[in-house]
Amino acid sequence: MVVSAIAVEEKLSQFVKDYVDDYYCLELFRFFGAYPDTHFNRLAIIHALNVNGGKLYVEQALSRLIDKGVIKTYSTNDTSLYSLTGDEPLHSLVLCISKLTWHQWQLMLHQSNPVNAEQCDTATKHMITFELAPHASLQHSAV
Repeated sequence: MVVSAIAVEEKLSQFVKDYVDDYYCLELFRFFGAYPDTHFNRLAIIHALNVNGGKLYVEQALSRLIDKGVIKTYSTNDTSLYSLTGDEPLHSLVLCISKLTWHQWQLMLHQSNPVNAEQCDTATKHMITFELAPHASLQHSAV
């Protein structure tokens, strides 16, 4: 059991190093992890995560995750839709990461990239995070 927990922690840590560039990538993971089988248009995603004028940053993070294959793009009636990849192990890792508490996020960030973690700490002092639970409505909570 302990060996399994260590292996999962190492996989998550490596995943964060490889795929999480900033605060907005983390929020996109949390968002898509809460709704893993749902397709959203760009405006819905930006609206859900556009905190304190962060629209540009949400769009940039979304583009990075699309480029990395974590988020898939679909076209329906000339509208682009986005959803979490179905490819394993990316799908499962995003689901695991999306369930972490904010404190666990910070610990993982500090372990995987201390410089990025400090930037994230500073940025989040003035931001609102979304506590998303699967099949639940959006609930806002101050950081």
